[in-house]
Amino acid sequence: MARFLQLTDLHVVAPGTLCSGVLDTGAIFRAAVERILARMPAIGRLDGVLVTGDISEDGSAASYDLAAQELARLGLPVYAVPGNHDCRDAFRAAFGGQAWMPPKGKIDWLADLPATRLIGLDTLVEGQGAGRLEPESLAFLTDALKSAGARSVVVALHHPPLRTGIRFMDNIGLENPEDLAAAIPAKCGPVIFVAGHVHGVYVGMIAGHRVVTAPSLCSAFALDRRHDAQIGFMTGPTGYAFLDTGSEDSWTAQPLMIGDGPFAF
Repeated sequence: MARFLQLTDLHVVAPGTLCSGVLDTGAIFRAAVERILARMPAIGRLDGVLVTGDISEDGSAASYDLAAQELARLGLPVYAVPGNHDCRDAFRAAFGGQAWMPPKGKIDWLADLPATRLIGLDTLVEGQGAGRLEPESLAFLTDALKSAGARSVVVALHHPPLRTGIRFMDNIGLENPEDLAAAIPAKCGPVIFVAGHVHGVYVGMIAGHRVVTAPSLCSAFALDRRHDAQIGFMTGPTGYAFLDTGSEDSWTAQPLMIGDGPFAF
């Protein structure tokens, strides 16, 4: 069994600037780390943090430096995949010291922990919001699943293979979920796909396997399925998630702000 913290959609900008002219995402991330650290005694042992993309908003080296400093405060191994706002070269430079980071090309990787295999997939198409899994990434996934053996398998990617009903987000979703489904071997064990991008909690299935998306640390999108729904973000609710692997696996989203208590009942 392994236990992971999942963070997603940090959208960190260079110090002294605001994301979309509204959000001080560096300060938001710093406060989020403080809240998570305060909860660690209640949460218990963690084996790593999965960051499912959009670490940076602007692709700047300064934004990645800030994000890396805050991630280091968690004291956990970091496993990350790029999102549509990330810059692949700057992302690679920021996490180049990690054993899982490939030296060039797509940032597809695997990392084996006791009884758990983590697989990272690169859906970034630089210059556009939508994501795509290229043939080399799909082949990488197939091989990694076939060789996983009896391990629990977690696949991390930014663009989830599901639809939310939020039109402006679905328009920049994963372009080829059918190719992803075809790349999953029919006889592989259970896989959980963990993603971000949609700034909220959504649950779906692909080829009989679970897909879950975590809330963003900095903003949210209102669930508005009308054709004329306004395009834009909300300042909340925000949050993160935890994933346990193994025979009694579970995934749970947590809000950054919690209420008073506990009160006896």
